[in-house]
Amino acid sequence: MLKTSLQSTEEESQRMDVEKTNVDEKMQILEKSIMQLHTKTKSIRDDIINHASQQKTIEKSSANLIKQTKIAYDQISKKEIEIEDIANEISRVRIDNLNTQSQNELLQKKLDDLINELKEKEREVEKFEGDIKQRHITIAKKQHKVDRLNRQLDELKKKNGEDENAGPLEAKKNNIEKEINDMED
Repeated sequence: MLKTSLQSTEEESQRMDVEKTNVDEKMQILEKSIMQLHTKTKSIRDDIINHASQQKTIEKSSANLIKQTKIAYDQISKKEIEIEDIANEISRVRIDNLNTQSQNELLQKKLDDLINELKEKEREVEKFEGDIKQRHITIAKKQHKVDRLNRQLDELKKKNGEDENAGPLEAKKNNIEKEINDMED
């Protein structure tokens, strides 16, 4: 699950890098367009000034010059609107870029947290496995000791001639009788 998450995060990171490159290229193109628009704007304004001076000297073309001036101002207004739209688009792209970076950082942090959690769980599992092995060894040693003591008990019972089914009082009675017999001899 973590590998899948890691792979997904890496793929998304690569995709975001490609998108960032595309955005950077678009931004360079937009910046060039803005510079061209500024140059065109200056050129149009220079044309307006030239036409205005000619208008004063040539009265016949005054109506035509006013019309051309109005058109030029309309074009300037349109270009200024375009510039604002492009500036807004650049701002949106920058915000998207920042959001993408933030999301990448968040995903990286989550990945790091998951990796750390996985490592901690693996350490706990290793500790539990060690405890289990140690307890198995302890149980095996105790079982071996119990088996050895049971064999010794069986040998003692055979030597003393005690009946395995005799209770503790019966065994005590048998021991007292043996002691009495030993004293008489």
